[in-house]
Amino acid sequence: MNGNCHFVFGASLGTALAMNMDKIETAFPKITSCPETATLFILGGLIGGIFPDIDNPSSYMGKLTVPVSSVIGGFGKISGKTGPMHRGILHDPVVYITGLIISYMICPSLVGIFMGCLSHLYLDMFTPAGIPVLLGKKHFRLAKITSGSSQSIIFTWLNVILAVSVGLVI
Repeated sequence: MNGNCHFVFGASLGTALAMNMDKIETAFPKITSCPETATLFILGGLIGGIFPDIDNPSSYMGKLTVPVSSVIGGFGKISGKTGPMHRGILHDPVVYITGLIISYMICPSLVGIFMGCLSHLYLDMFTPAGIPVLLGKKHFRLAKITSGSSQSIIFTWLNVILAVSVGLVI
């Protein structure tokens, strides 16, 4: 999926979570239900939604962070991860699930960013390249939706509608 798809879906997931802060606080007591935390969930969804592509200097996130993305992209080139196959360790769900658990225990304010990153991986599971699992030893995909295609835009908006609807219903 392209940067716009990741940005919109990350924001919608963050918004759905923000709409349910009281329920989240009940299940996860370290997360407080307040406007500041809700805002951090939305911003975390926005930032996290595009963050994993920082390893690709030509991506939206890569262009925003040129010096950092160039260095990370350089390491990717060494390991053969360039272009559409750039998906290295920053696309491995283990990284973000671990980060989510650690952030909840140490700094719950960062939970939204890790949820946004996981939203990115969710969409990428439906692309031809899929996402790497087990530190890149295998790739996992659920479909072959080409990034930037009308099919990817429709798929993203269906997921945005689903996320917001679930957020309203719960």
